[in-house]
Amino acid sequence: MRFIAILWLVLFALPATAIAHASSTTVQQGGSIQAAITTAHAGDTILVAGGKYYEHLQVTKAVNLIGQGMPVLDATASGSAITLMADGIRVQGFKIVNAGSWPAETKDEGAIKVLSNNNIISGNDISNNFCGILVLGGMNNSVRENILAGNLQYGIRFSGARNNTICNNRLEENRQNAFDDAEKGWNLWDMNYYSDFDVPGEGCSDDGTGICLASYGVPGGVSVDRRPWCLTMLDEERQP
Repeated sequence: MRFIAILWLVLFALPATAIAHASSTTVQQGGSIQAAITTAHAGDTILVAGGKYYEHLQVTKAVNLIGQGMPVLDATASGSAITLMADGIRVQGFKIVNAGSWPAETKDEGAIKVLSNNNIISGNDISNNFCGILVLGGMNNSVRENILAGNLQYGIRFSGARNNTICNNRLEENRQNAFDDAEKGWNLWDMNYYSDFDVPGEGCSDDGTGICLASYGVPGGVSVDRRPWCLTMLDEERQP
């Protein structure tokens, strides 16, 4: 009986021990975000203070990477700024610039490159890169509430990916705002703003709701955003 009692105590203690291991660390300007990722454990949160960071991050474990005050991550025109290589990562609150290579040596580089599943990318400003968000073969990723503007190739590009959700993003004046080569409508696009489809002359009329009455066919495959924003919705959001 004593052995059984001890065994039960060990089993009940395991979840509490796992939870206790999750911790938070803050990286200040001048510090290394990559070093914090390397020493972190799965489930940890890495807070990045405002400032400018010149790094190329390889995220190989399920951590929360959270920017405070929109820190700027500058990839110095030499590859992807953040590459997600593990499942279950969150990236939130960053301004990412200068990702990619000029002249472009490969199209498979972006501000955030996703090679894994079950990640959340939200609340980022991804502007003036070669490609914004690039998802290669990933599943069950959520891309929401990001600004993707002025990128030289794609705002968001999905290739060989399925069961992902892309919603409430602003895609403005990218060379091509969106691309998805899904052949069976595997990815859900919903309520995004596309600067090439936001006024009646481009096919986007609304009935006062701020949502286009027509769907937006995402180039590359059969994916469709059935509720794209119109320009009036974006104007209202921009008002202080």
